[in-house]
Order: sequence, then structure tokens, then C-alpha cells
Amino acid sequence: MRILVLGGTVFLGRHVAAAATERGHELTLFTRGRHGADLFPQAERLRGDRSQDLSALAGRTWDAVIDTSGYRAEDVAASARLLADAAGHLVFVSSCNVYPAWPAERVDEDSPVWETDEAGYGQQKAAAERAAEAAMPGRVAHVRAGLIAGPHDNVFRLPWWVRRIARGGRVPAPGDPELPVQIVDARDLAAWMLALAEDRVAGAFNATAPIGSETMGGLLGAAVAATGSDAALEWVPDERLQAAGVEPWVELPLWLPQAEFPGTWEVGTARARAAGLRCRPAAETVADVWAWLQAGGEAELDDWRAEHRPPEMGVERERELLVR
Repeated sequence: MRILVLGGTVFLGRHVAAAATERGHELTLFTRGRHGADLFPQAERLRGDRSQDLSALAGRTWDAVIDTSGYRAEDVAASARLLADAAGHLVFVSSCNVYPAWPAERVDEDSPVWETDEAGYGQQKAAAERAAEAAMPGRVAHVRAGLIAGPHDNVFRLPWWVRRIARGGRVPAPGDPELPVQIVDARDLAAWMLALAEDRVAGAFNATAPIGSETMGGLLGAAVAATGSDAALEWVPDERLQAAGVEPWVELPLWLPQAEFPGTWEVGTARARAAGLRCRPAAETVADVWAWLQAGGEAELDDWRAEHRPPEMGVERERELLVR
């Protein structure tokens, strides 16, 4: 197949491009040319900026498009309209943030989504879904991704934990070790999205691991095992973290207080599983993230979307949280 990837050189898009190459597809990457110039030399590269200049896509045809870089609804609308007669199918990477109830409540693939076009991330993703569907009705797979992890992770939430645990010592671990968590390896997500494109599967899917497939203790414990460090995980209850003013999801990535956000790790995925999404054990993802970090992977990220990366927690702040 002739596959066009909008993006394809940083994280998820990079894994999509790798999967397409491994399967022998004819690959085209549409990017701004800022990253990954040495990646995928066999792929055709088109230069442009989806918010300003799509001219490189005009007059071309592909069997399918995988959009990994659509954040603004108007940008997704413009590319979908341009490609409506140029491609048979579109796989659009959306987000579980399209659900206004989440993460305060459990959601599934039939839960209501945002209906406004406001500037918020979830609202824009939901509006982008509508725009894509309007341009290519019945030909779009809306992939509502959960927490994506794996090598080349530029947002750096799971790598944050792996790097911290590798340093060893007493580590403030958030909340309850038995709390179920859901992550999806970028490589599993990429391979599955490519299959959706190959089979022209349409619809909306929550793309993350099944509920209860892993626990917070299992996830962080896997980092201890993978790194071989002497890290001692000391579990700090939600109430103490809140009393200390810990900023959820930022100071301690992956943590939200469960009293306020009980639906964080309660995302129903029945439709995605029925469509073939399979997630590898989280311990395998953790081990591969550690291998990537050891190989200098963090340096490859440069400053791309650095504003979304959680800052390193200082020693004094850790001590404050560990005081009983």
C-alpha cells in the first residue's frame, strides 16, 4: 500500500513509519523537516506545515493516511478536505481527552464527547474528529489514545520514572501500589493503527491497555528490576501528596488523586480489543525505555515539545514527601 504519515519522525509517528517500512509499504512522510532527517531513507519526504502550507500534498494519491500530528481542529479539517479524494482511508490519532467526563469518571467508547470547538486539548481533538469525519464520512478510524509509552517518548512521563528509579535510593511513589493503571506501548499502537489502515476499519476506539492489566506498583517495580538499582519505593498516600501541594501529573508523573479522578485508569477498550489491539506486558515497555535511555535516547529529543515534560524533582522536595 501507499501510506502517507502526517508526522513520522519523533515518537508515535516514528513507530508508525517503522512499522510501515517493515511491512513493505510505500511510505511518504509529510513533516516540517525539523527532526529525524536520517530516518527512513527509503521513504519519500514532503516538506510543509499543516497549519500554513499543504501544497506538497496536492495532486497526489495514497491508499491510506495516518495522521499522528493533528492537534488543532482547523488543521485536521484542512488536511482531511484536501485528502478526501486522494486517499481511501484515514486513521486519526485522537485522545481519551475527548470525553468531558474523563478522568473524573469511567468512560467507554460510547461515552459522550465534547461538542464545543473551544481551545482546550480535548475539545480540539473532538472537533478534529468531527472535521475528519465530515470530510471522509465512514472512512475514518478515530484512535482515542491513552497514555502512550515506549522508546523515543518525547513527553517523557514513563522515562521520568525509569530515570529516577535508576538513580536508586528512597523514591517517593505515588498513592496506592495496587492502583490499576493503563498504558499502551507506542509500537503496539503503531502496528495496530497500520492494520486499521490496511483493512480500512472505521469507527472510534479507545486505544490503551485493558482495565486492570497493570498496577502502579507493578509498573514502578518493573523499573526497579529493569535498571537493577537499589531504589526503595516508599508509597506516599494521596492525602499526604495533596497536603504537600504536589502538582498532579507534573511533579509526580502518572499520579492523579483518586478521590477526585477515579476514572483515570478506568477507560473501557472493548471495541479496540475487538478490532485487534493487543498490548505487550508493561514490564517489556519499561525495559525497552531503560535500554533507550542508556543508549542516550534522551539527547535525541532536543527541545521538541519540551514544555510538556515533567521537571526533575529536587532532593529536598523528595525528602519533604518522605518525612512521615
